[in-house]
Amino acid sequence: MTLPKKEEKAYLEIHNSGKGFAIVAKKEDAGALAALFVQYGISCERKPQGADEITFQFPSGLERTQVEKVLEGYKTAKGS
Repeated sequence: MTLPKKEEKAYLEIHNSGKGFAIVAKKEDAGALAALFVQYGISCERKPQGADEITFQFPSGLERTQVEKVLEGYKTAKGS
């Protein structure tokens, strides 16, 4: 059994973009994040970003704090 790397999800950040804001996630995190966004009723567009990344693009009218709460919950979650 290996221990998780320190803050391995720290790279997940919300970035401003021309159409609102976005999060770039590694494919290994993208599935779980997509499920959380659906669970919380947050709409976003998923776009492939290179071979191993997905961009979640959020519309400008969406409340950013709602996405921040879900993202922070994901980053600090314990477990597998």
